[in-house]
Amino acid sequence: MNVDLIVIGNELLNGKIKDENTHFLAKFLHKQGHNLRAVHIIQDEYIDLEMTLNSIKAETDFIITTGGLGPTEDDNTKNFLAQFFRLSQDFNQEALEIVKAQYLEKGKTYSEDDHNYHIIPEGFTVVKNPIGYAPCLYTKINDLQILSAPGVPSEFKGVLQSLANSSFSTGTKKVKHHIFKTYRLPEAKIFKSMEPKLWEKLSQFGEVSSLPHKLGVDIGIKLTAETDQEILEKKEALNTIMQDTTLKDFIWHIGPESLEEVIIEKAKEKGLTIGFSESCTGGLLAHRLTNVSGSSSVFWGSIVSYANEVKMGCLQVEKDTLKNHGAVSEQTAFEMAIGARKNLGVDIAISTTGIAGPLGGSPEKPVGTVGIGSSTKEITESEILHFQGDRDQLKYAFSQAALYKLLDIIIKHPGK
Repeated sequence: MNVDLIVIGNELLNGKIKDENTHFLAKFLHKQGHNLRAVHIIQDEYIDLEMTLNSIKAETDFIITTGGLGPTEDDNTKNFLAQFFRLSQDFNQEALEIVKAQYLEKGKTYSEDDHNYHIIPEGFTVVKNPIGYAPCLYTKINDLQILSAPGVPSEFKGVLQSLANSSFSTGTKKVKHHIFKTYRLPEAKIFKSMEPKLWEKLSQFGEVSSLPHKLGVDIGIKLTAETDQEILEKKEALNTIMQDTTLKDFIWHIGPESLEEVIIEKAKEKGLTIGFSESCTGGLLAHRLTNVSGSSSVFWGSIVSYANEVKMGCLQVEKDTLKNHGAVSEQTAFEMAIGARKNLGVDIAISTTGIAGPLGGSPEKPVGTVGIGSSTKEITESEILHFQGDRDQLKYAFSQAALYKLLDIIIKHPGK
């Protein structure tokens, strides 16, 4: 099913807020086996919605609008939809009962005088908003489905998740996405020089996608079948194909799980504890791991040692090391990793020290230089890497490289 999203709001176009719903919707639809065909961001004006609806209604199966459902004068989506489809707006008893129940669940009393949520366009039904107060509207006109949802991200997510097994059901077909996650190979090298026929081979099983990101590429195949057994057989066949390619040593995971999730899961399996000493990443490594539920069972902490005084005082980095080699060096990263492992009492420690810019670089150590160290009871190592980008991009690249290093150590570690 093709889905179009219409994002309504002047605040989005003038930069006061950013659109978070598109990313969630794209992932949600992908998981459900559907396609986000296009996204349209428009002003709070009827003419904009009219032009957009006219241009897409024959090209898509499902239209979702976000925004403009609240109680203020600039919330006009309901009125605009009624005007476009030439529908009257009437009192709806079912809508009133749903809205009253929504308010009651939140300890509030719905006032018919203050709000008009119970007045809806003819032929529309009200869909409960599990998070907020403004209900959603749904209808089907001929073969076109329309859902008018709130723009607040938490409410938008709540509504879609509540509809996952109804409006967005894939029917009898089983739909799964089989993903191979690779590291340190650019997209062009994978499909051009290393495996020029790989895309064609994978396409025999379903729609192929390639998602490049910092330091890696995710190769996905959309699988459809009548039974779970058929899906399993296709996955096994794909795994065999990939094992027979030159990519096999660059695949760090098969599945949709994130790098952080895989690290936590594998560390749990081996009973390993993890800690960081972070300079240039400023706690980003810790932030990324603690976003994973259950990370507390393996992640013990991070020492954010931005100043040299902290590196010396909390991590026991030698003063002469900093003086002779500098804060951004293999030697400093080496000693930071040892200090973190000993002071945090963990099995594996990773350190980062680098230059995220835009200031601080030199010809010998340009912006984008990072030292990454790792320390276990058996071995301590460090290396210098170089990346490009702005400050945010570099901090993420540094953290990504450090987490890949951590995963590699966990995989090779014998465990406890």
